Amino acid sequence: MRVLLVTDNYSPNRDGVATSVASLASGLRESSHDVAVVAPRARASAPAVEYRTYLAPSFATGQGGFRLAWVSSRTLERLVEQHRPDVVHIHTLGSLGLQAARLCRRANLKSVFTWHTDLLAYREAYPVLKLGIPAIYASTFLPQEKRAVGKALGATMKTALAGESVTPHHRRMLSNVAGLFDRVIVPSHKTAAELKEIAPFCVPTVIPSAAVRHGTLSVPLARRLKEMRKLIHCDGTAIAYVGRLSAEKNLETLLHAMARRVLPAVPGARLNIIGDGHRQKYERMAESLGISHAVAFAGPAPPELVGHLLSSCGLLAHPSLTETQGLVIAEAALVGLPAVVLDADLEGVVQHDHTGYVAASVDRFGAALVRLLQRPDIRNRLGANARSVAAEYTSARYASRVVDVYDELVPR
Repeated sequence: MRVLLVTDNYSPNRDGVATSVASLASGLRESSHDVAVVAPRARASAPAVEYRTYLAPSFATGQGGFRLAWVSSRTLERLVEQHRPDVVHIHTLGSLGLQAARLCRRANLKSVFTWHTDLLAYREAYPVLKLGIPAIYASTFLPQEKRAVGKALGATMKTALAGESVTPHHRRMLSNVAGLFDRVIVPSHKTAAELKEIAPFCVPTVIPSAAVRHGTLSVPLARRLKEMRKLIHCDGTAIAYVGRLSAEKNLETLLHAMARRVLPAVPGARLNIIGDGHRQKYERMAESLGISHAVAFAGPAPPELVGHLLSSCGLLAHPSLTETQGLVIAEAALVGLPAVVLDADLEGVVQHDHTGYVAASVDRFGAALVRLLQRPDIRNRLGANARSVAAEYTSARYASRVVDVYDELVPR
């Protein structure tokens, strides 16, 4: 099968969407499908070896490492003509994803969308989405639908000017967007439930993304790993956090848990924060809490190094309440780290008391971290279980499940 993957998040941006796309592309190629990826070009971007990549000119937005890419309609049409995809699989609703969605509608191409991001939840951390969701809605529709689109945008503006909540309007807009695709995939049952609230007519297929297995490190990457290990607490009992340093990741809750629960119970506990974002804000927070000595800020890590850095730690802390899957949980599991997650809706992504702990409150989150630090026997048992579960779910297996969805549209 010929598949075109379109994404606005891609390497070297290290987030769940970029990882999911890379994993799916590799899995499809491993299963002998003809796959190509359209993505933004960044300074450190490099075309993949095992599949074709079309990297579009882009610039940094200053929003969480995301880039805004642009290709002309004619250029995208030529890419489609060259690749002749049976299915166009869109992973984001940025500029590239929206252009691809419009092209699929105009050209009657089979389209699949993976709902990776909870856009409604992200509005607080990224206020630009309060304008972005209406823009997404308007951008996906065809010229003959402009009257209905204009009416919806006008009603939203009227509500906003009245000082009332625009959330009902945003929900209706996202519901209409979800209805544009032939099939919708979600990475967790949590996201399926959220999408059903937004678009009751939608019947999404739940397919978790698989973590990417990286091969032997190149000499430059091995050198970078050595340098980064000097920045972290390389203690088998250290707590790891991997992700953006931004409000939607709820990192402040983890820092407060360290100060109020973890360090009083385990004075030797240490926290490694791996990621980029508002670093100074969280460094100041750690200092004000009096825990700077116990917290290491390592900065962003290339995807190939994340597993190696995690293997130097003892467990993963995942305080975010906005994740649709939390792919770093699977990355940690691959190296035998159990996870403690705050989001009770991620039950299933983490199997409570089997591959980690699912906390139902901030107090329980801190208590679970303490328990795993104090009980290496439990930590090792949960980590071994997590590794076993993660090892079975490869990129090829992930791709196979996605191909089952493609087959519903294009029977072979």
